[in-house]
Amino acid sequence: MSEPSHCRVKLLAKPEASLSQAVASSPGLRSVGWQALTSLTSKLNPTLTAEIFSSDFPTRYDTVPSYFAKPRAYGIGGVIVESGGVSLPKVKVYHALQPLHLCLIHGYHANFYGQYEVAEATVELMGKLGVKRLYILAGYALEGEPVCCAASTRKLLEEAEKVYGLKPGYVGPFLGFSGLLAGLAANRGVEVLCLFGKTKPNPENPESPDLEASEKLYRKICEILKVAP
Repeated sequence: MSEPSHCRVKLLAKPEASLSQAVASSPGLRSVGWQALTSLTSKLNPTLTAEIFSSDFPTRYDTVPSYFAKPRAYGIGGVIVESGGVSLPKVKVYHALQPLHLCLIHGYHANFYGQYEVAEATVELMGKLGVKRLYILAGYALEGEPVCCAASTRKLLEEAEKVYGLKPGYVGPFLGFSGLLAGLAANRGVEVLCLFGKTKPNPENPESPDLEASEKLYRKICEILKVAP
């Protein structure tokens, strides 16, 4: 039996307006989605809105890759040391009001038992911020288009194809923080469009960056958001 998990949301800066859209990602296959979100965040220079902490955030994972969280594979707790400082692992939520009202969610993978709690806390925060549509960025390793998609509704899927030239392509499980966020947000009535950038697996280092695939995904989300890359 696992110990009860603990999740805490720390609000840092309340946006002056509702954030109708959000973009989210977490470390995953070849860091395709993660790097695309990092590029978008650097472009928009947003304000840190909130941090989400959990007792189920390992500092070091016992699974490879990290998003393969299995029962009894907890990882090791601790802090992250960077630039002379120490900090706890966390989900980081940002907001940008120019050129659009946008929420940016940098996910962190909980261990097996804490995944739902962390994703639910994130979705609750999105609701308080006014998010109506969520874009999730990730990678996929099947034959297909440079960027393909999946959506929470048939209407949104048709919109993605008609307006942005996106088609379904990935079939299979969508693991970890980003996958759960997509499902739980959709259950709350948020429109969810998942964008998958095509990459090739690297068995020795599944999370090693594929910068070319990330760049294509970054340009596609910029096109959708009407932001200059």
